[in-house]
Amino acid sequence: MFPKEDEKVHFGTQVLKWHSLDSKMFNIKLYRFASGLGKETYGVVFWAATIVNSRREMKNVRLAVGSNSASMWWLNGREALILSGDRRMVMDDCVSKRLTLNKGKNIIKGAVINGPGMSDFCLRFLDEKGQPIKDLMVSSK
Repeated sequence: MFPKEDEKVHFGTQVLKWHSLDSKMFNIKLYRFASGLGKETYGVVFWAATIVNSRREMKNVRLAVGSNSASMWWLNGREALILSGDRRMVMDDCVSKRLTLNKGKNIIKGAVINGPGMSDFCLRFLDEKGQPIKDLMVSSK
């Protein structure tokens, strides 16, 4: 199941709402996003989800992620990558084991934990030779 814009989720005593965000930059600035909504920015977990559409099956690709602070990422329901500890966001800071992107829809979900300071992330897929894969389409449907 994939979250929809403005969908509400009950978590303990909280009612949380999904928001869509389209970044024109290479990273998603979670701290600024939450701050702009008047939400907590420290000691929180940000959940992210997107769909990556591939025109063909691609074997031996790697998910490359950078996050500020720790994060965990899943591809099509399977754990793909963990970045632990309080860290600065650096592009391609951590690279997954070899994965397969399915032809068609691939669902990426992530959890980014923010302690003190800023919080952002970036991710991309690299081919067998370590080069960025550029013919993928991202969507929320």
